Amino acid sequence: MLPIFVPAALLVAAPAPAPAQGAAEIPTCPDGQTCTAAAPVPVPPPADPVPATKGKLDLGVTVRGRADVRFNDVGAAGQRRTSSHLSFDTVALTADYDSDRFFGAAQYRFYGASFIYGKSGGYEGYPGEVQFLMYAYAGAKLSAADSVTVGIQPVPFDDRYWGGSILDDLGFVYGMEEVYNLGIKYKRQTSDLRVELGFFPGSGPAVMGISRDGARYSTNIAKADSYLADGSQNDERNMVIGNVQYALVDHGTTKLRATASGWVSSIYNFDTRRTGSKHVFAFSLTGSHGPWSAKALVSRQDIDPRNPGRNDMITVSGFDASYNIAAKGTYAFGEVGRTVDTGKLPFDVFVYANYGLFMKDAAGFKDSERFDLGAVWTSKDKGRIKVYSELLLGRNDPYVGAGQYASGAAQGGDDKWKAAFMMIFGYYF
Repeated sequence: MLPIFVPAALLVAAPAPAPAQGAAEIPTCPDGQTCTAAAPVPVPPPADPVPATKGKLDLGVTVRGRADVRFNDVGAAGQRRTSSHLSFDTVALTADYDSDRFFGAAQYRFYGASFIYGKSGGYEGYPGEVQFLMYAYAGAKLSAADSVTVGIQPVPFDDRYWGGSILDDLGFVYGMEEVYNLGIKYKRQTSDLRVELGFFPGSGPAVMGISRDGARYSTNIAKADSYLADGSQNDERNMVIGNVQYALVDHGTTKLRATASGWVSSIYNFDTRRTGSKHVFAFSLTGSHGPWSAKALVSRQDIDPRNPGRNDMITVSGFDASYNIAAKGTYAFGEVGRTVDTGKLPFDVFVYANYGLFMKDAAGFKDSERFDLGAVWTSKDKGRIKVYSELLLGRNDPYVGAGQYASGAAQGGDDKWKAAFMMIFGYYF
């Protein structure tokens, strides 16, 4: 309301009109002089309510098939042959939630009805015969840079994925890359620094399959199946895992990041009832320049399983099967990749070549190697179609060539190079 000015003569000549209802009264000047009504104290408008946190939930379904050519396979009578297979791969159900304060994700997978899970291996051969929870976690954003996550989640050992292969690399074979365990993790992420630290009491659960302890996605230390010679009965517990990543170069399309990681845990043996240990450390450089990308990593693994017999190997499992790995060794990995400009073609293409070598400490153990040449084809229309194609060359590699699975990553197989071609194609609803 504006101030009101009233001449003194008018105050004498005529009575002042009564103020309108709701208006401020005009003050009386005791000395008869002209006076000014005080302006009302402005009342601030009601504060806007704190906006409700808006969350977004995305639900997805992935259906995948696969085509395989195995150049070093064997027949039922043990004869050498090349085999080809076209089969179902997996159905994955995914949920992702994100808001200003909270986030979470989960994925459940169904396998079976493929040549990998055939009747010769004891399966009945229907989709869903093997299934497991890949991950399920929830988190809170403490600030723009800080968060905490609880549940079955990727452990913070280097990056979640080390290369472009859908099979990952030998780091996955040895249980270092893309591992999902149950625990709590703190993360701080800024433009030039990432710090992650987690505590994981145990591995993710095994769900449904015919193996003793292997119906899960990750490669985890586990109880051996009966078919495995020199298999051990172990469990990994109380894992403290973390990494620090720093941006050495961050200039336009040129980036270079250095990452140091550590993994310390206890290994319980069910036969001896003794507790051993596991120590894994890694250092990597990850860079990109325009369409090019590259990664180099070296890691050191030392496991003391406290087995009743051999202590130079330990059993791991994943995808409903178990095999042995060397307990001690050094791993080196490198990859170079490039995004290809496809012009008017309906697919984006990323091509890559990587190489991994696990050098084993134990005398007489043969080193494991893998060379992978591949391409990832992604449809430009919302990325709903993806095709992974890979040519694999492996030596003492459990995933490449017949006769290498049980002990290729431990003592070694026949120490000969094996070859395979794999294509996995999927639609992401």
